Amino acid sequence: MADSLKSRVWQWLPVALIFLLLLASLSLLNMATIGPENAARYGNWHFYLSAFILLLLTLIILGNLVRVFYQWRTHQAGSRFTLRLMSSFLVLSLLPVLVVSLFSINLIGERIDRWFSVSVERALDDSIELSEIALNTRNRQHLAELERLKLAIAGLDRQSIAPLLEQFLLLGAREVFLLDNSNNMVVLALADNSALIPRLPDRGVFQALKLRDYYAKLEPIGTKVVSSRVAMRVRYGLENQQEGILTALFPISEREQSLANSVGSARNEYKQLNFQRNATKDAFRLMIVVIMVLTVLFALWAAFIFSRRLTRPVRTLVEGTLAVAAGDLQKKLPVSEKDDFSLLARSFNTMTKRLSDAQQEREQTRRQLQQEHDYLHVVLEHLSSGVITLDEAGVIRRVNSAAGSILRHPLLAYVGKPLAEVLSDMPALHPFLQVVQPRLAVQGGAEWQSEITLATESGRQLLVCRGAPLPVDATGQRGSVLVFDDVTDLIQAEHDAAWGEVARRLAHEIKNPLTPIQLSAERLARKLAGELGEDSASFLKRMTNTIVQQVDNLKLMVNAFSEYARAPALHLQRVDLNVLVQEVVELYRVNDSKVALKLELDSAVPVLKLDMNRIRQLLVNLIKNALEALEENPVANPRVILRTAYHADTKQVSLCVHDNGPGIPAELLPRLFEPYVTSKHKGTGLGLAIVKKIVEEHAGHLTARNHESGGAMLSIRFSTGSLEDTLTPTPKEQG
Repeated sequence: MADSLKSRVWQWLPVALIFLLLLASLSLLNMATIGPENAARYGNWHFYLSAFILLLLTLIILGNLVRVFYQWRTHQAGSRFTLRLMSSFLVLSLLPVLVVSLFSINLIGERIDRWFSVSVERALDDSIELSEIALNTRNRQHLAELERLKLAIAGLDRQSIAPLLEQFLLLGAREVFLLDNSNNMVVLALADNSALIPRLPDRGVFQALKLRDYYAKLEPIGTKVVSSRVAMRVRYGLENQQEGILTALFPISEREQSLANSVGSARNEYKQLNFQRNATKDAFRLMIVVIMVLTVLFALWAAFIFSRRLTRPVRTLVEGTLAVAAGDLQKKLPVSEKDDFSLLARSFNTMTKRLSDAQQEREQTRRQLQQEHDYLHVVLEHLSSGVITLDEAGVIRRVNSAAGSILRHPLLAYVGKPLAEVLSDMPALHPFLQVVQPRLAVQGGAEWQSEITLATESGRQLLVCRGAPLPVDATGQRGSVLVFDDVTDLIQAEHDAAWGEVARRLAHEIKNPLTPIQLSAERLARKLAGELGEDSASFLKRMTNTIVQQVDNLKLMVNAFSEYARAPALHLQRVDLNVLVQEVVELYRVNDSKVALKLELDSAVPVLKLDMNRIRQLLVNLIKNALEALEENPVANPRVILRTAYHADTKQVSLCVHDNGPGIPAELLPRLFEPYVTSKHKGTGLGLAIVKKIVEEHAGHLTARNHESGGAMLSIRFSTGSLEDTLTPTPKEQG
């Protein structure tokens, strides 16, 4: 309450100050019009004070006009109301001010005219004439006394004249002296002996005596004292033969002098003021106009103040509304007075409180939904199954990273686009689209499941896809969800396990009768060799040799089956892959070989923990297959390239074997690593199956494809594993 009262006092203090200054200006104007003697003194003060108030009000109003214009340009609340109120104050104040100003101008004109009445001017002229008559009478008396002195000195010499001059001083003269025709001093008498130098007449006296025989006039002495100068021409000396000028100076009393000066100055001042009557009227009219302008400006300023006071609650309400619109629901309007605005402020505060409570509830609900969304996002991202959610129009709404990995396309970049449009631009996924699209066209259908086979660069990819409708959301839309898994490795593992079991059983069932068959054939050959003829013996030997040879071949096949079927324990050790590749390649570098073996080894490949014998067997099988493919299908400049590389981004080591032969037949590529799948005329078809098994034992990844430049390329990737499993090769280990 105290702060509010203090702010109001400071708000109205400038208004009160300007109002008091205006009253002071009006008081000075009133005092200036009392009489001519006050016009100049109070008129100047009135002008200075009015100019100060005018400048102060002009600056204040200009500042307020600039602010109101800026508020109007920026469409702030209350700016138009301020302009209307200012116009109203201007009109309401201008009319009465004009009436009062016109009345004041006429009134002041009449009062000024009264200053210069005819009776006053006549009285001043009579006073001047009276003072002149009095002074002229005094001058005539002095002139008569000087005439008597003139008669007394006639015919006297210089020595006789001096006492007469001394006696003349007794009549009240200040000084008296006799001059010859050359204006030289003849006799001198002074009433004040301290004045050694007499006051000689000026040239005007001599000029006047040439025209007449006497001279009488008032003369100033210094700046204040006025004296009466009388002079006449005289003859003196024996027989009056000499001519000269006799002059005397009589002082005038200060009282007489003051009265004469006062009358004279009053008359001169009156004439001057009368001469400046119109200019004085114009000055007072200007003062009235200034007062009028000040009053109008004061009214405009009052309009600004009242408008600011009236529009402050509106501006506060608008600011609060904008704050609420911007999301600040904690905005509170001040409630200080018991009026309609305070009621509106209380209603606004109640509204913002309710909105704030609603926002807090909504925010809490949003956080819960966000937590559930984040939880669902984490679950989806960590699922090994691919998940795609669609709306009724088949537009992708959400995709997890596993979906892109399984389908081998960046589906996250296509969120918000129709699934059919996205998959139609990916030829490899057309089988997926052909299975999914018809089922998505059935709105509200039941759950379904289907197997999908895709053709990839590394072979066939088997997917198990399941679909289900989603419940109706808040917008009334019903979507669907697709969940699919890549079961290629699972099917392949089951297939490999089945082949392993078949190979183990075959090896067991075949190996058992092979030895008796071989022994029986050898025993039969030895027993019948001496009982048959030469031809029959030769035939029997050929037959038994064939049996023994085929039994040996069967033993080799059984051993291969056994090797494929068994899962021996790995003996991991520190292996420099580059060195091992070089050692195996040297076994195949013979002088008569037509196939060039080239090495492209990356020196950054770290030492890995591998089973050296199993990796050596892997290299032997890969190089042997490449050489046999080039021997069966000769090409110009046959070559086999073995390449190693270290991939720092994935922390993997790759091993590639690339030949420039005819490549892998397309029909065999999806089943290349299955047992007994081969395009060669000889061999068991177990070499690449064993290679695949060795790679899987080392947690690696094996792919095969036909190179763009021709030939087949088999790529193997080994993970370097943790830091303790990744060893930096030493110079000794590098050979």
